[in-house]
Amino acid sequence: MDPQLVFHHIGIACRDIAKSQSFYVDMGYTASLVVDDPLQHVRVCFLDKDGAPRLELLEPLDEQSPVARTLDTVGVAPYHLCYGVQDIEAAVAALRKQRFLLINGPVPACAMDDRRVAFLFQKNTGLIELVENTDR
Repeated sequence: MDPQLVFHHIGIACRDIAKSQSFYVDMGYTASLVVDDPLQHVRVCFLDKDGAPRLELLEPLDEQSPVARTLDTVGVAPYHLCYGVQDIEAAVAALRKQRFLLINGPVPACAMDDRRVAFLFQKNTGLIELVENTDR
């Protein structure tokens, strides 16, 4: 497998972005604007801090959100790891050869400046998001 995955962020499922975000801001993170992504059924906020991994807070917009199901079963918790890729189709194909199941995508994501994202799952690895053509 050689899809050239570059770490992008850790997604964290939360019930209320404002409440979760305040903890990270107090720890020195800078919060982006909150964006609603109706296609993914989530509200999103990115958090950045020099020398620390980028975080993405995900709040469900409705009960159709996969984040809502995660919150019901696990509670507030890390939800996925995201990797940037130059060729999303090739990366999806490489991960599928590793027995990852394509859950969603590739589809445009407004929180990612309309770059396409895909979500894949493998029982030994968990949920992975791919975002195409990104430096960060």
